[in-house]
Order: sequence, then structure tokens, then C-alpha cells
Amino acid sequence: MYVSERMGFGNIIGQKLAKRVLVRASREQSPTHAYLFLGLRGTGKTTVAVEFGRALNCLNPVDGNACGECAICHAIEHENFPDIRIWSPEGQNTKIDQMREMREMAKFAPNRGKWKINIIEQGDTLNEESANCILKLLEEPPDYLINILLFRNAVNALPTIRSRCQLLRFTQVDADELALRLVEDFGAAKEEAEFLAVYSQGCPGRAIELIGNESFFSRRDEIIRLAHDASSGNPWLALKLAGILRSSNDDKSARETVIESLDMLLVWYRDLLAAKLQGEGAALVNMDKLDEIKLQCARYPHAGPLANAVDSILFAKRAILGNASAPITTEALMMRLAAS
Repeated sequence: MYVSERMGFGNIIGQKLAKRVLVRASREQSPTHAYLFLGLRGTGKTTVAVEFGRALNCLNPVDGNACGECAICHAIEHENFPDIRIWSPEGQNTKIDQMREMREMAKFAPNRGKWKINIIEQGDTLNEESANCILKLLEEPPDYLINILLFRNAVNALPTIRSRCQLLRFTQVDADELALRLVEDFGAAKEEAEFLAVYSQGCPGRAIELIGNESFFSRRDEIIRLAHDASSGNPWLALKLAGILRSSNDDKSARETVIESLDMLLVWYRDLLAAKLQGEGAALVNMDKLDEIKLQCARYPHAGPLANAVDSILFAKRAILGNASAPITTEALMMRLAAS
């Protein structure tokens, strides 16, 4: 949860429409009993859901916003409030046993607050059985209960779920607005904030996670060097570079590591392509690496190989997301990049 000196929903970056709807519901104490928050990871869905619960339960609310000072506000801030519960996946799925437990616990009135709130953190991980388990709870909840389901992809929400919920869409935040808030609220340096606002594609949660993250910036430098070496055209070196794509110095899973590496590589090659096509006026993500972008661009006589590289990286990412073999996929990718 991001925190600043602003009050209540003002802490949250962007999402003006969603906040306006929820502030009104809080001010009038008339929430819908089932919400579906739809948006990309990092757009603030969990943060908004918790803030909504805080606003509804606050002892001294101010125009639909939590005061931030009362005992309930402090309990929620410290994740010590029994009437708000976040249901996270167990492994890869939000399981039916969890939803059965949620359904049973809904029978009990709030312990400390006015409202009891369930937040299903990754609705996309509900299978049909788990989703069907809570349909009646969504349709006929107790008067004190609010269920909030967070989804990243609309196609993963069953029609029977969507029809029972009020839909609120969470959009990506304007890069200038996000960069300003990263500086003002989180102490990011201006150059770092501008880079992260664009790199995160307007998703505040992702940008905030990366402020001052030395491991991330070190990894980015490693990926940039990898792209430089790939342009040498040496196929044997390409196999070594594929191993670098899969290597990690932190606790991420092998799959997460490869996806993060491919995302960094994709952004880099898109910058190279933009610089090649548009020259000095190109809108780049890695503006702080302009000299290296110019150096690598000079190795390509025209934009064709760079466009092919972008396509190859996108193909590799889709393959990995589809559970293709990471070693085979990354080696094939680096061989294509070396040959371009």
C-alpha cells in the first residue's frame, strides 16, 4: 500500500473514475455488495480495495475518505483488522476450499467495524468450481458484507461472476503524473522517476516496487550488454547469452526470471528500433542510456533486423507464457538475434 501525506483515496495514484465512485459510496454508506475491479497488475486494485474498506469502517471519515488517525485506520494500515481479509492464491489457484471458508466466515457479523470485506486478490486464478462456489454469496450477501474481486483479464471472469458485480476499470496512469508522484511521495530522483513511469507502462505499483532497486537496474545493464554482444553475430556466444537471460541473483522463479529478462530486452530493442526510425526525436524508455542506444543503432544499416528482433522477442515471451521450454526458447531467440 502506498502512503503519502495525502488523505484517504488521495494517497492513490490515478484511477479518478474508480475513486469517485467509491468515495461517493463511502460517503453515503451505500456500497454495492459485489465489485469487480479490472485492470493490469500494478494499477492499484488491491490498494484501492483496502482503502475502500478503510473509508467505510473509519470512525471519523472526512467526506468519504478515511481519517487515517483513528484506531481502525491504524489497525488496517498495520494489517491487523479482522473485518478486511485478502484471499490470495494458494500456489497457482484460488482453491475451492478457500472459497468455502470465505462463504462460511461470511455468516458472522463484523468483529470491529461496520462492514466485513472480502478481497479476492487474483480472481483470474479462480477455476469454474471455485467461482461457482461463491455465486450465491455474491447474489445474496448479508447486509454487512462486501465482496471485491480483482481481475487482470476480463475473459477470465465468468459471465455469472460479471453479472453479479459492479465493474470498475483500472487504467494505466499518465507517465507525467506518475513520475511527479514518484518524486513527491516516494522520494525518487527525477530521472529515475521518469524512467520508471514509462518502463512500468503507467502501472504505479510496478514503478514503486522498482524505486531504488539496485538489483533491477543492475539486471537492466546486464541485458543491455547482452543485446550489444548479440549483435556480434557469433552463434556460439548466442548460446552463452541465452543462459544469461535465464540466470538470476534473487529469489524469483526460473519462469519469472525469463519473463522479466525478455521484458527488459523487448523494451531495449523497441528503443533501438524507435531511434533507428525516428532519430533524435524518438520517444525512448531508456533515455538515460542514450549514448549506448546510439552505439548499438550504428551496428544496424537499416531498421529491418531490429523490427525482426522485436517480433522474435514477443514470440519467445508468448511461448514461455504458454509453458514452452525456457532453455530451448531462449537459445532459439538468441540465435535469431545473433543472425539478424
